[in-house]
Amino acid sequence: MRRNLLLLTCLLSAIPHDWARAQGTAGTEHKPLAFEVASIKRNRSGDDLAEGGFQPGGRINARNVTLINLMIAAYATNRIDGGPAWSKTDRFDVVAVGNRNASVAETREMMRTLLADRFKLVTRTEMREEPIFDLRVISQNGQLGPQLKPASPPCPTDTTSRESLPPSSPPDLNHPACGVVAFGGGVFRGHGVTVEQIANTLSSQVNRSVRNRTALEGLFDFELRWSRQSENPNPSDPPEIFTAVREQLGL
Repeated sequence: MRRNLLLLTCLLSAIPHDWARAQGTAGTEHKPLAFEVASIKRNRSGDDLAEGGFQPGGRINARNVTLINLMIAAYATNRIDGGPAWSKTDRFDVVAVGNRNASVAETREMMRTLLADRFKLVTRTEMREEPIFDLRVISQNGQLGPQLKPASPPCPTDTTSRESLPPSSPPDLNHPACGVVAFGGGVFRGHGVTVEQIANTLSSQVNRSVRNRTALEGLFDFELRWSRQSENPNPSDPPEIFTAVREQLGL
């Protein structure tokens, strides 16, 4: 058990229309960091496949995600209360470009600024005591599972011009972009992601915060196939998520 941050949301705006505009350069110490240019569009595909993540150079690339998904990324927590029903169901495509030297923490701040600007998002932080999971490496010699490997090819360190957004394209579960986790149909797949991102992805499925205690650094490729628990499981189906994490990721 530990103290855990939760966010109580109050969304004041209507569901947004397609939107794209420049946001202004990151300001002084009195002004929150902001993306230089950003685009938010409604996704009406009806697909359950989605993807999202922070990319090198202060970029956001997300497809077919909910507002709750965006908040999880912006606030680094899956413990979110409140908000209207559409915040969990309506889907959006988001691409944004900020300072190319921005850290992940700075990119999260830019994301929070974007949500407050476009969705009129207001949050309140509470302290609550709740059970959590710790994510650790099983093997004493540090050997990882067969589906967790150093990123190959490595993610590029350079970025394209900040004046243009990356092209919009549907989520690709087979070939996710660098820094992105794609998910759908009981499959998670990521390319060039941190273990922290993997932990956050698992949090969304196990209904608890998952804390990264692996000490693993760098970027990884991973694939996780799992099934929801069933009273009459099919022997050919993948295992439930806890067994899948142990067997496939070695965590």
